[in-house]
Amino acid sequence: MLIEARNLTKIYGSGETKVCALKDVSLCIDRGEFVSIVGTSGSGKSTLLHLLGGLDEPTSGQVLIGGNDIYRMKQDELTVFRRRCVGFVFQDFNLIPILNVYENVILPLQLDGCKPDKDYIESLLTTLGISEKRYYLPSQLSGGQQQRVAIARALATRPEIVLADEPTGNLDSKTSLEVVLLLKLLNEKYAQTIVMITHNEAIAQTAKRIIRIEDGRIVTNQVNEHIDQSFPMEQKGGSCYD
Repeated sequence: MLIEARNLTKIYGSGETKVCALKDVSLCIDRGEFVSIVGTSGSGKSTLLHLLGGLDEPTSGQVLIGGNDIYRMKQDELTVFRRRCVGFVFQDFNLIPILNVYENVILPLQLDGCKPDKDYIESLLTTLGISEKRYYLPSQLSGGQQQRVAIARALATRPEIVLADEPTGNLDSKTSLEVVLLLKLLNEKYAQTIVMITHNEAIAQTAKRIIRIEDGRIVTNQVNEHIDQSFPMEQKGGSCYD
């Protein structure tokens, strides 16, 4: 397995304001899986994703990635780990407005002091259909195009894990489907492990496994028997643990 959560609990506040967002949650995600985590607003799904990605710290429990307990890392080690091995996609895009498409995509590499692999970046831009927009600013793009840029940026460092938090939340239904199908294609083409948070049942059905969470607890965790298998598998990429 690649990701293992053990007895995760997350409590915010104390006393009368105490909120238990996650309650003793355990799960495993294998390398190369495309998993959706479904739940209503306030169910704890985003809290779970943030804990899996090292963006927040659990009140109790462990998160192991590649066998390493990420919350035993020092803060600077965890920061480097996130930057190199985990790609994040959020519904608000979070693009830098004064940087063009290409500059936004390679930003994580520059922050890590790495030289971009131009052929790989070009492959990403082409696969995502934004190669011709490389010199456009975010303000010159549609919402769907901005999300494609955000996905390319998340994949620029070749992370083994991509965590997507409501990646279609600000998109119309047609564009939402296009973006999720692109995530599915990228999962197959580049072998990233993708964990996607959504409240949309139709979007969730594109994943290979569906985990449902309610009131901070996992209520179902099952393989999706009705997944669309139309995208072919391609050669797998490397691992940040190789």
